[in-house]
Amino acid sequence: MPSSPSAPPETPSPPAGEGAQPHARERRRHQPPEARRAQILAAALSCFGEKGYHASTMDDLVRASGLSKGSLYWHFSSKEDVFLALFDAFSEEFYGEWDRIAESEDDKLEVLRRECASAVSRFADQRAFLLTWAEFLSHPAARERMRDGYAVAREKLAAIVEVGRANGSLAPGPPAGSVATGLVAALEGLFLQWLVDPAFALETEVAVTMGLMLEGLRP
Repeated sequence: MPSSPSAPPETPSPPAGEGAQPHARERRRHQPPEARRAQILAAALSCFGEKGYHASTMDDLVRASGLSKGSLYWHFSSKEDVFLALFDAFSEEFYGEWDRIAESEDDKLEVLRRECASAVSRFADQRAFLLTWAEFLSHPAARERMRDGYAVAREKLAAIVEVGRANGSLAPGPPAGSVATGLVAALEGLFLQWLVDPAFALETEVAVTMGLMLEGLRP
């Protein structure tokens, strides 16, 4: 993305079958860069979910977003860039919610339970995106993002375990890092079963499995 803050002028495409009203064109023309970027990402999420990563093209994203090709390429240099930005936005929201949960409760057993529930809620709403992400995993940049994502999850969960043991809300036991690894592995395995089998009762199975694991941490 160019370093200059001034974006090229553009004329958004009106909705199919009707002309955009002048005030609507004006409003879209003067959107701040953050709003246009969000508009592109929302269109990309829909497009990738419908067609998959490999079958989608930048022209598809242009049509879905209603912006010009110049505007799309101003914000993103490639389809890969768009998809990685989607993953980064998802991760930021996901871990931001975990941080808010961790800071809201001294009982770290309850924090772990709520964070597991939060993960289920977020992933359950993004099935199409996750399937597309699985399609994209052959790309080195995707594997790097996943590696870093797992590391962040383990680090955050291990920190919660350590605080919980210090304040007495969690029982002593194996290293906090190992506990975190086990929790991530359990969640990942349940999500994978749900991705390949839509009939898999994700919320029920997560509640049972994580309940069993968290019971072992009860003081």
